Amino acid sequence: MASGIQDRLIAETPVAIIDFETTGLTAGFDRVVEVSVVRVDPGQQPRLVFDTLINPRRPMAATEVHGITDADVENAPVFAEIAGDVVAATAGCVVAAYNVYFDMQFLEFELGNVGVSQPAPHFCLMYMRPMLGLGSRCKLQEACTSHGIERTASHIAAADAMASGELLLKYQTEMEAKGVRTYGDLAKLKKYKFMESFRHAPLPAASSFGLTGGKTVVSRANLADGSPAIRNPVAGYWDLLKSVLVDLEITEQELGAIKAEQESGGLSDEEIRTLHARAFASAVSGFAADQRIDSSEQERLRRLYACLAKLGWAPGQ
Repeated sequence: MASGIQDRLIAETPVAIIDFETTGLTAGFDRVVEVSVVRVDPGQQPRLVFDTLINPRRPMAATEVHGITDADVENAPVFAEIAGDVVAATAGCVVAAYNVYFDMQFLEFELGNVGVSQPAPHFCLMYMRPMLGLGSRCKLQEACTSHGIERTASHIAAADAMASGELLLKYQTEMEAKGVRTYGDLAKLKKYKFMESFRHAPLPAASSFGLTGGKTVVSRANLADGSPAIRNPVAGYWDLLKSVLVDLEITEQELGAIKAEQESGGLSDEEIRTLHARAFASAVSGFAADQRIDSSEQERLRRLYACLAKLGWAPGQ
């Protein structure tokens, strides 16, 4: 069996950047409603290789964040119909995402539904900032602004994935300057959980899993071309909330960022409570799906509640 990626040269290994829009935060209970894959091959610019809306076969949610409605996905494929395309787009690559803990849980859940249990090696672009000494983890918009990357849209998966691809090029240049040449070198900078995936080899061709290409896609990618970014305070706060809740610990710096986002976005108390409630309800529903909440899940809910309370409101307050 092929070995992992520790000895692979970063500059010579293709990267597939994934971005999902979903109905919420918890894979299994929540579902994917849009998927984009941007591929960055050695020496080449990022290119969009797959993009489509997804019919989740459940009522739409989080429309105020991503703008996708039930009508938009009525004729879109279900994930199982395009799973082969997603595998084909990521085959032979190390997978990356801006908030990889969020996107990978959905990728692994959806591919698991079609029998693909092999994990893919992956890393997080959001954590590359502290790893490379470029700053703390932050929203994608802030990272792009910091590196002079123009972002034409947000919460359109193709636009977010392309912006992440541009960011990857900046980070690859920084890694080269710092002598970080292999994924093993990268893992030595600072330990994060996603580095455990470096022991796995990239996914093989879709045919290895008996998967083929899917039906016609329904893409929003054209909406991201050349249009100025429109500030959406709710989506901006949701992005920041996802990033600070990923490890269920809130630093003073993150607390300050949340408070600043609440004020600058002009969010009402009702809007903040709604987004916090959605995050908590999504976790509860996901954990309760098997009709039992074990001690580990109970502890995660306790920590999530404490984080939300620290950020201003938790259910029941």
